[in-house]
Amino acid sequence: MFTPVQPTLLAIGIDGLPKSSSAIDVYTASTVREVMSTMRLIGFDLVVVGLDDPHLDVWEALHRVLTAWPQQRWMLASSQVTQEEEILARSLGATVVLDEAPDELWLVEFASSLRRRDPVTGFSPLASTFDSPVVLQANWRTVEA
Repeated sequence: MFTPVQPTLLAIGIDGLPKSSSAIDVYTASTVREVMSTMRLIGFDLVVVGLDDPHLDVWEALHRVLTAWPQQRWMLASSQVTQEEEILARSLGATVVLDEAPDELWLVEFASSLRRRDPVTGFSPLASTFDSPVVLQANWRTVEA
């Protein structure tokens, strides 16, 4: 019998996102260090980025995430998005740019649809190692950590 696994999201710099429930797991990070630590521990279906936290450089956090996990799917959701930020987000591979935080039902359906389309279902986060090669399971190439 198939038991569906609920989608897992990481929220970075966004207010108004629903909390974890029986339908979705939502983790939050408020610093670049928290983002990277959380990403190393958990494989996320979707990273939801917002521009609501003035103390967090979301672009730096996103740059680090995409450098370490280039196949990570992410979206930008903020009412403060400028045209330049939208262009930047799309050029960095945002799956979607929204002008408000989505509700729980939309997030569950969207993240689930990403999971169904994902050719690599066994994606796992990178190990936290130094001076040893790490195999990225998402794109099957060896990189130096």
